[in-house]
Parts: sequence; C-alpha cells; structure tokens
Amino acid sequence: MEIRSEHPMPTRPCQYCLAMQNDSVFADFGVDEKGCLYLLRISYDGYGCCEPEEQSNLGVIGKESSNRLIALIKSNDLGKPEASSILREYFLENRDKLWPEALNEHGLV
Repeated sequence: MEIRSEHPMPTRPCQYCLAMQNDSVFADFGVDEKGCLYLLRISYDGYGCCEPEEQSNLGVIGKESSNRLIALIKSNDLGKPEASSILREYFLENRDKLWPEALNEHGLV
C-alpha cells in the first residue's frame, strides 16, 4: 500500500489526511479524547466520498496502533510496512461501512 501524508483541506477538516495508492484514495482521520484515530471520510477515485454516519458504529484504531501511526505520520515514515498493516486491519474491521468494492478495487484490503 502506498501512503503519504497530505495537508488537510479547509473544505474537509480533519487532524490527519492520508493519500494512498498514488493519490487515488484520500482518508481523513480525527483523534478522539483517548488519543485514538478514527475515520471521518474516505474518498476513492471512481466511487466518490464515503462519510460513515456516527450511528454506523465505525470503530477506532486502538491506542497503541494510533500512537504508532501518528508517530509514522509525524516522522514522514509512512512507507514502513507497519503503517500499511495498521490501516489494512482497520479497513478490514470496518469493511462493510466503507464501500467494500472500492476498498478491494484500490487494494486497501
């Protein structure tokens, strides 16, 4: 999985924006009160923008994995396999709420 950090856009507020798969996917993450990352929205070329509703019970990335991913973002080390592993696990856990066909087509799961 190709991942790089992108500056959040004013029209899509978030704490962290990740561009993936040669900029064909953008995932915007927030941070909850416990310091855990959670997905605000994910946009896929060819599919549009998926904004999971709060009531969908979309999970968070665990505290330890969130800390590690944030550290990788801040150190610009997103090419490490650990970053892909954390994101792939999160996308798999929430696959049904994040447009499974798009996740598959873009090689995120």
